[in-house]
Amino acid sequence: MPSLEAAKKQNPSLRQMKVVLPHITFSEGEVTLRVGKKNLIISTALGHSPDGIAVLVEEDRILFAGDSFMPLPYIVDGNIDDIMASIKHIGRMGLENIVQGHGDIILRGEIDAAVRENLSYLSAIRKAVKAVSRRKNATELLDSIRIEDCGKSRVYLGGLAQLLHERNLRALLQQMNRELKT
Repeated sequence: MPSLEAAKKQNPSLRQMKVVLPHITFSEGEVTLRVGKKNLIISTALGHSPDGIAVLVEEDRILFAGDSFMPLPYIVDGNIDDIMASIKHIGRMGLENIVQGHGDIILRGEIDAAVRENLSYLSAIRKAVKAVSRRKNATELLDSIRIEDCGKSRVYLGGLAQLLHERNLRALLQQMNRELKT
């Protein structure tokens, strides 16, 4: 709300905007809403962030995956194990389409390959970061882990993929260092 108030001061067109809190919330599992003749199944989709959700249009088998499924999985505000579990779950859902966060719609015939590619990328960065994590200059060595060597292209997301990849590596190294200390 403080951010909205600050934005209103800078942009007069926002003066009428207000935050409306949800009437229904959940922290795990799923909630089904009936909208017209469609069931919308809203479920947690963790990994990108701890508050991620996905919406399945049950009758059409179309999943609005939010940021739990993107051209390049992004874990900086989330957890690699959670996002891998979310992606595996998405792969088992028998979907017609995935409307992914920040990317093109994935069609039925492309879903298995997209799931495999994202899981492969996450496995590759985990292995690469683990290999450098025990080294004295681990942070510097992250720069040698190229996105292409992890199975993704730097052209994804309008060219932001390389930057997001570098952030993934740093976040994963921090996560591994925290786990070593506990």
